[in-house]
Amino acid sequence: MNNANVYPLAALAIGAARSLSILTPVADLDGMEAVTIEANFQYGSGGTTCSAIVATTFDGGTTWRHIARFDFTTATAVKVANLNGHLSKAVTAYVDLASEGVLDGVLGDQLAVLVQSTGTYVNSVLSVRASVR
Repeated sequence: MNNANVYPLAALAIGAARSLSILTPVADLDGMEAVTIEANFQYGSGGTTCSAIVATTFDGGTTWRHIARFDFTTATAVKVANLNGHLSKAVTAYVDLASEGVLDGVLGDQLAVLVQSTGTYVNSVLSVRASVR
């Protein structure tokens, strides 16, 4: 991997309810073999649910495949997922991830976060970082 590094995927205040939207992707991750992802939710008050879904792409960002999902409610929490692109898997149909799910063995050349929230949060912050190797 030529660009092994720690990349910020998200750093944003969570306020009013937010429909599922993608944040700016990190590109040029050709040869990514593994990634450790840390999602840090600093709760203030209010709100109901907040989901951060990390996705990868194989077609330059036209289609995004969800590889890790982090779900938060009304408490501060730090969650991690470690994914490896070298795992041997059987052929399977792609489906969106359920709460706290991972899809291991699938790493394209970009990473991005999709964020969705319900309720109105106050003084709450979500950050997501990826250690790519």
